[in-house]
Parts: sequence; structure tokens; C-alpha cells
Amino acid sequence: MSTEGQRIFAGQYRLDVQISSSLNCPMWRAMDLLLKRWVTLVLLPTSDLRSVKLLQESQAAAANDRRDVIAILDVISSGTITGDFLEDSRESFVGIVFEWLDGESLDQLLIKRGEGFDVETALQQIGIIANTLAYAHSLNIFHGRLRPHNLIFSQGQNVRLSGFGLDSALLGSDSTNGVAQDIKDVGNLLFAMITGMWPLVSVDTLPAAKSANTSELLLPSAVHGGISSGVDQIYRRTQTGEFSSMRQVIDALSVGEVEVVENLQARVTRFTANSVSWHPEDGSNTSRFKSISVAAIAVAIFGWIGLQLLTSNFQSADSVEESISSPLPDIVITTPTGTGEQVVISGISTYDPFGDDTENEDLAPLAIDGDTNTAWTTVPYRLATMSKSGVGLIVDLGAETLVTKVDLEFTSEGHIAAIYVGDTTTPDFSTATKIGQTDGLSNVASVVVKEPKISRYVFVWLTPDLPKAKSGKYQGGIAEITVFR
Repeated sequence: MSTEGQRIFAGQYRLDVQISSSLNCPMWRAMDLLLKRWVTLVLLPTSDLRSVKLLQESQAAAANDRRDVIAILDVISSGTITGDFLEDSRESFVGIVFEWLDGESLDQLLIKRGEGFDVETALQQIGIIANTLAYAHSLNIFHGRLRPHNLIFSQGQNVRLSGFGLDSALLGSDSTNGVAQDIKDVGNLLFAMITGMWPLVSVDTLPAAKSANTSELLLPSAVHGGISSGVDQIYRRTQTGEFSSMRQVIDALSVGEVEVVENLQARVTRFTANSVSWHPEDGSNTSRFKSISVAAIAVAIFGWIGLQLLTSNFQSADSVEESISSPLPDIVITTPTGTGEQVVISGISTYDPFGDDTENEDLAPLAIDGDTNTAWTTVPYRLATMSKSGVGLIVDLGAETLVTKVDLEFTSEGHIAAIYVGDTTTPDFSTATKIGQTDGLSNVASVVVKEPKISRYVFVWLTPDLPKAKSGKYQGGIAEITVFR
């Protein structure tokens, strides 16, 4: 197959069309040229600090081989995009390859339907999701950030779960307690599937279900009629921490399904049991009078019942409208301003999560000693890609400090570095804030922060490709780091 005029990632995946995504990174439908099949390809520059966690989370999630999970087929730690019409680019990407699935996400399906699922169907579908998560939990794998776009429905309405190792790495986990968060999110998905809205905030393309009383938990029955107290109770227990395992959620959902069916059967039974069949004798005036009297009484009774129901419905509609309408307060955002003073750096250490956790650690202080003739350097590498996503330094400012600018001097041109700020020496790469990046055109660079951040640590992350050293191998080096408040 000719690849002329095409974009090929890592020599194997031909990029076809870019897919709309809320993950803040490119997602493509791609053709696996080796296995001749369509795949979903997520690309994240190795210069993005989130790439470290993305690799870690995806490698762990790949062990989940359950069929109702969209499988991870390949994990590529560093690859480039090539093509005849592309300029020579040194940018490399982490690539996560998922199986391709034709279908619609839950939010797309709800918008298309214009209404939520019936309660029985919702309980059944959420039960499938809960079983899927229970299996993942048995492997010590947690989703951590379930949203409507993670539920994919095929044309046969079979539901499958996506986003393991992806959403939490790129967007951050909602909680450090994986089991508790997944249980809470299962409840939120049940809420959305029944009501067509997401609790309290707008998520994906679904509107927010809001309550005027923010001190109380908003229940599904408050925004949608016909929902039993049993379903409300299941939702409440997922949100308040009463369930300690996904198995307990599964059991409760099973009971909920039975109650829905039994309630329906009971209503039908009551209706048929109270039906009256009456046959008057022919030619009987007394019977005719009784018939007319009974009919008149029945009309009066049913008319009164209808009036009560109509009045009740109008009142319910008003209460629903009141419960879901809540004015949002005006938010005033102020951006802190700096003084331009140089920050006294408290300490510095290397950061090498894909290596041996140390990269010439003893040389790190040379990057903050005020002498540009001394430098911290990486170990020499045979390949410019280092065979990993990067390596770097963590600068300790001693306390939370406003960071407005970071000046860097490298040992040579050709250094591509991403600069982040954070509040821990073991950062969650998905939530660390990137404040800038160097272009490698010069050995000196000044990163000015557009929106100054208050943080304790500054991360200088060297990404592939490293410049070539005089020895013929590839090596990075930082002579001086200066931080300004």
C-alpha cells in the first residue's frame, strides 16, 4: 500500500480523520497498516508532562481484557508523524491505540432521543457498567472519572465502557479513592440516564440539573416524574458513601429492577381486580334506573379524580421548574501580579520516572549555583529520543510563591523543555500546570507566565529529541535556572 501524501504515526498507523474529543489532546481514527484494521489513536506530545502518567495509567489499564471495555491495543512511548508533505519535525508523541467502535455515547444518545431511558432499562444498563467496574476493581484498576461520553452504545444498544487509563491521566481523577469515586459516578450515570441531565453541573453535552436548595442532595425524582423512592434511595446511597464496594451497588440495582417490575405488575393487578362487569336484565325499569345511577356516580367520581390529578400535575410541574432553576452567582476572577524580584531557590532534585529515578542527581545543584560555566547534565544516550518521554529537574522554591517568569540557560542549542508548576515533588502530571515551553533555537530562553501561578515547585522537563554532544551521543544539560516572582 502506498503511503505517499499520508501521515503515518510510528511507522504503522495512518491518520485518517480527527475525532471530536473533550480530552484536550488530538484523537484520530487511524488505519493499522500492519493488521489492516481501524483503530482509535490518542496522541499527546512527549513534552506534555501528562504523558508520563498517560503511559503509566494506560499500561496498567491494558490488563483489563473484559469484552465490555474498549480495549487498549498498543502503547507507544515515543513516536513521530511522518509524511512526504510534512516538514521535518522533531516533535514526538505518546500514542495510545484503542479498538475502534462505531456507536454513540450516552450524552449523544440522550440528546438524540430527547428524553431519558425508562427506569427498568436504565437499571439494567447501569448494572452492566457496575459489573464491568467490579471486575476492573478486582484487578486494582479504577476509572476515576466516569462521564456520559465514557458509555458507548452500539447499534444493538449494547453498552461498553471507555476511558480507562485515559480520562484520569489527561483530565485528572475526581478523587484519590478509586472505589468510592467509581461508585459515586455510577450513581451520577444512573441519574443522567433517567433524567437526561447531569447532577448540578453541565457535563459533555448534557444540561445541569440544579436545585434551589444546595444544602440537600438533588434526587432524580425532583427533576423527573414517575421515579420511585427505591431508585432515589439507590442514588442517595451512591453519593453518601453507604456503599463500600461495587458488589453492593450491583445487588441494590438488581433489587431495584425487581421492584420496578413488581410495581408495574401490582398496578395492572389492581386495575383488573377492581374492574366491574354488570349485565342488567332486559326490560327491567329498576335495573335501568340502577344502571343510570351507577353511571352518574362513576362519572362524578372519575371527574373528581381527574381534577385532582390535573391540579397535582400542575403543582408538580411548578415544583420541578423551581427545583431545577437556580441563578448562578457572578464570579469575579482576579489575576495576581508579580514584583519582578528573583526568587531564592531552596533546593533542586532530578526527576526521572521512566529511568532509575536518578539522573546525575549529584550534579543537580549546579543548575542553580549562579555559575553558567557549570551545569547539570543528563547521562549520555545512544538515541536522541532517550527511549523514554523525558527527564528533568524539580526546583523547590521553599514555600508557595507567585511565579511570573522562568529564565533558562542550556549547555547548547537544541533543548526542548516544558516548564510546569505544582505543589508536590511527586506531581500528578494530569493536574500540573504548564506555563511554557522552549523552542530549542537558542541556548537561552525566558518563559513569561501569561497568568502568574502560586506554586512551590517548578518543573523543567527535557523532552526528546536531545541535542547531539561532542562525544557523538545525545545529552541534555542545564547551566542555570532563575525564577522570578
